[in-house]
Amino acid sequence: MTEPGRAPSLVVLQRVQPLTTDLAVLGIPGVVVLTDGPEHAVTRADAPPPPRVVRLPRSEWLPRLRSWAAEGPLDVLANDEFALSDLAELRAGLGLRRVTVTGLDGYLDKVVMKTRLGAAGVAVPPWVGVDRVDAELLAAGAPGGLRFPVVAKPRIGSNSRGVRVIHDLAQWRSWLGDRAGEHGWEVEGFVPGPMCFVDAVVVDGAYTPVLVGRYLGSLVPAPEVRVLGAVSVPRDDPLWERAAGLGRRVVGALGADGRFASHLELFDADEGPVVLEVSARASGALVSAMARVVSGHDLETAHLTVQLGRPAPEFAATGTQAAWISVLARPDERYLGPPRLGSGLRVSGSRGGHRTLHRPDGTAHERRPRAAGG
Repeated sequence: MTEPGRAPSLVVLQRVQPLTTDLAVLGIPGVVVLTDGPEHAVTRADAPPPPRVVRLPRSEWLPRLRSWAAEGPLDVLANDEFALSDLAELRAGLGLRRVTVTGLDGYLDKVVMKTRLGAAGVAVPPWVGVDRVDAELLAAGAPGGLRFPVVAKPRIGSNSRGVRVIHDLAQWRSWLGDRAGEHGWEVEGFVPGPMCFVDAVVVDGAYTPVLVGRYLGSLVPAPEVRVLGAVSVPRDDPLWERAAGLGRRVVGALGADGRFASHLELFDADEGPVVLEVSARASGALVSAMARVVSGHDLETAHLTVQLGRPAPEFAATGTQAAWISVLARPDERYLGPPRLGSGLRVSGSRGGHRTLHRPDGTAHERRPRAAGG
């Protein structure tokens, strides 16, 4: 709804990454989601819709916020990676306390990220920045002396959008043709080893890990990929300490002077963990809900809560582990039914497959698949 109404007391920014939190749990009346995208994409399909949505071009966000702030106290939050820079600028323009880290570009720009981490002695894949895709790259073969396979990524972006694994010179030439003339890419060497993640809450320098897990294979849908998903690991699993220790080092190198959630993806390689990438917001897919099952609180909700200046929730092991699974069906395949599981299961299909999260009470969330995290 874009019709005028009473000035809100809380505005949540959204551009690309949909909200999954029921904003009513924040306990603040008069909430508005401010977006420059389609209104139907503000929340994920399984999340309650916000009480009010206002759609405006980003150039009009600050004037509108100032007009609302003139009518009463106003706070501004965001979990969307594509709105974090806006959040920093708008809160500064309104005289509100900064909640994003000072060096936010280290969490948004993969070239800046890997440069800073490498300088701090944190292991990252070999990589090269591609300012512009042109004919010189074609003549040079694999970029920067990297060996195939390589992974091409937009320098700025998340949720595996635009990511492509390139296995040989023919695929490299095809990618160059598809992206000719484009700017802002990063290409890195492929790292063998299981892909894992650690999620945490960072409050004014204090890093609190709340969830560690392993991905079930690739993060990028491909013809040969049939299942996407992730499973948590218990706190006595050696991976927990490896991942949490790496998370502390990464946040220490990139900045911890804000109030935010951190989602770090890593390769658990034989020689030690290697950073894939990290973000300063709660993860996509169903990882935030996994944190609720494993540690007692939804991570996206916690991210918004600490931005409000409230204390972080008390995360504690529940004794229950969690997973989300997305089964990808081909157009000629027919879904016949769910597998037998020990807990209750509810499944909903959608074009492209389904995704399921099991909770301690046996309920589940599902939604059409998309690449997880990062």
